[in-house]
Amino acid sequence: MPASLRIRFAASLTVLLAACSTAPPPRSTPPTAPGPVVVAPRPAAATQTPPAAAAPAASAAPAHAAEARTAAAATLTVEQQWLDSFFRGTPVTIRQLGDGTLAVDVPREFCFDAGKSEVKPALAAVLNKVAESLRRRPHARVSVLSAPDDKAGATPLALQRATQVQKHLRERGVPQPRLGEPSAAGSAAVQLRIVASAS
Repeated sequence: MPASLRIRFAASLTVLLAACSTAPPPRSTPPTAPGPVVVAPRPAAATQTPPAAAAPAASAAPAHAAEARTAAAATLTVEQQWLDSFFRGTPVTIRQLGDGTLAVDVPREFCFDAGKSEVKPALAAVLNKVAESLRRRPHARVSVLSAPDDKAGATPLALQRATQVQKHLRERGVPQPRLGEPSAAGSAAVQLRIVASAS
C-alpha cells in the first residue's frame, strides 16, 4: 500500500475510533400518552395522609391544656381551703381570682409598725403557712409579692417591706425562683398572688 494511502487510511481509522468512543447523543423519544397509572396522584395522596394523622394531635393539645388548667385550679382550691382553715374569722382574706390565681391579703396594720419594715408576728404567721403550702406544692409559685407604705404610693419603705416578706419566705424554705420580685402594693395590705401548674 502506498505511503499516502496508508496515511489517509490511518487518519480515517482515527476519526472512526474517536467517533465510536464518544457517547451518542441522547435520542429524543416521542411523548407517550398517559397510561392508566398516573404518578402525579401518588404524591397528592401522600400529602393528604399527614394532616389526617396530625389532626388528633392538634385536637389533643387544647384538651391537654384544659386538663392542666383544671388540675392547677384544683390544686389552688385545696390550698385555699387549707390556708382558710387557719385564718377563717381573721382579717386575712384568702380567695381565688377569676384568672385562677390564689390571692392572700393581710391588712397593713397587722404586718408592720409605722415607719418600720420588720415583719410583725401576725404577718409572720400567715407567711409561715404560705411557705408550708408552697413546700407542699412544688409547682406553685408566688407571682406577685407586694407590700404597702404607711400611705399610698410606691416608696422605698414599701419596697423594703416587700423585700422583708420575700426574705421571710426564703428563710422558710421557698426557693428564690419561685418568688416574685418585691413591689409596692396598690392597696393598704400585703398582697401575695399564688399560681400553680399541673406539671
